[in-house]
Amino acid sequence: MESVLLVDDEPDVLASQRSLLELSGYSQVIEARNGDDMRAALASNGVDLILLDLTLPGESGEELLSFLSAHHPAIPVIVVTGASEITTAVRCMQAGAYDYLIKGRDSGRIPSSIRNALHQYNTNRENALLRAALTRPILDHPAAFSDFVSRSESVRRLLVYLEALASLNDPILLEGETGVGKELVARGIHRSSGATGAFVAVNLGGLDDQMVSDTLFGHKKGAFTGANGNRAGLLREASEGTLFLDEIGEMSLVSQARLLRLLDNGEFLPLGSDRIEYARARFVFATNRNLDVEVENGSFRRDLYYRISTHRVRIPPLRERPDDIAPILDHLVSVETRRTGRAAPRLTSEDGAAIERLTLRGNVRELRQVVLRAILEGNWKTALPPVVDSAPPHDGEPARSRSDDGVHDQAAHDGGVRFGDTLPTPEEVVVELLREAERRHPGRRSDAAASIGLSPQAYANRWKRLHEGHVDR
Repeated sequence: MESVLLVDDEPDVLASQRSLLELSGYSQVIEARNGDDMRAALASNGVDLILLDLTLPGESGEELLSFLSAHHPAIPVIVVTGASEITTAVRCMQAGAYDYLIKGRDSGRIPSSIRNALHQYNTNRENALLRAALTRPILDHPAAFSDFVSRSESVRRLLVYLEALASLNDPILLEGETGVGKELVARGIHRSSGATGAFVAVNLGGLDDQMVSDTLFGHKKGAFTGANGNRAGLLREASEGTLFLDEIGEMSLVSQARLLRLLDNGEFLPLGSDRIEYARARFVFATNRNLDVEVENGSFRRDLYYRISTHRVRIPPLRERPDDIAPILDHLVSVETRRTGRAAPRLTSEDGAAIERLTLRGNVRELRQVVLRAILEGNWKTALPPVVDSAPPHDGEPARSRSDDGVHDQAAHDGGVRFGDTLPTPEEVVVELLREAERRHPGRRSDAAASIGLSPQAYANRWKRLHEGHVDR
């Protein structure tokens, strides 16, 4: 939330301006009575905009405007004064003021002038950063994104762009299929931002409205049955840091409305409390859904979508960056052998080629499961799922899959959905897809989820919805 510094020596004016700004959603308001107070506020606070009076004790407002133009040119200054002389207004605008407003007459314009000034300032800053990013051949701080293994040129450009965005405080929306590494990218953004607070991640998949509110906002003792103590909430934990909200598309409309208020005003109310608190975290969101479609069908709020999608960044799946499979595979083998304390079987060129042919709908998450099975079973061939031909079969011919033993028939199981004269409903297709995933990966829910491109939380949430709809599993 933007911070506004009021510089005026009249207590009544300061109180009036503070009330006006707070009603307009600007909760972080700092007051200064003179030049010394202003300098102290600039030194100890992050100030995004200044409202400056011209008639002050000691240094005049015009003198302070000259100081700000020389030493803090990036901070927009709006002059709000009782002097209505045209020559004074011209001098202030020439000295760098964004706007010149008359007390009383123009007071109602203050909120809109602030919004316009901040928008222009943020746009100019963002454009400058992005222009600089596009000309940089490498990351300034490559260690920040070191967990995201890649040697793809397209990914390099994407990470350079994200490094530039990290210095802004705007929300960022990361889009991409399950398992592409959106949380790793979010961690890289946090490290690049220079934020002093913690990186806090929460997966919203499967959380109901009360759980979302409790997780983010916290609660007071006695707020609900079982609330035997206070809970701070993740917004407090992420103060001065980054809050990463994964699977934003899974939120209900009720929770979306609460999140929108938080983003608009920076305000939140812990459950059971009547005291408003203010968030001081940077937000990064992620989804594997197409939010454009979700907005059109009414399951995602249009105003929230606009609020979080100022910067939309798509993380490409592995099939669009095949050069990354080998280095990621090496990295995963190293990680899993250390974690399990077991050696990995020798990876032949034939095994490597078979892995590169995998569809990998679960991307890195699914590849990790392949590596883990190979280590535990001591064999790459048995760890690899069959690769199903992408071409559709002829009428009456069952789908065929390739294995190391040759080509064999894979007849459809009894009771499965078949496309006959009457097409199945979307709900029937979803049910059958979930059932087939569980048949192929009995007792391994994470594998089942990855095989159809879902995270384990989203997969569990799908089953929960089916049970609530009384679908026989």
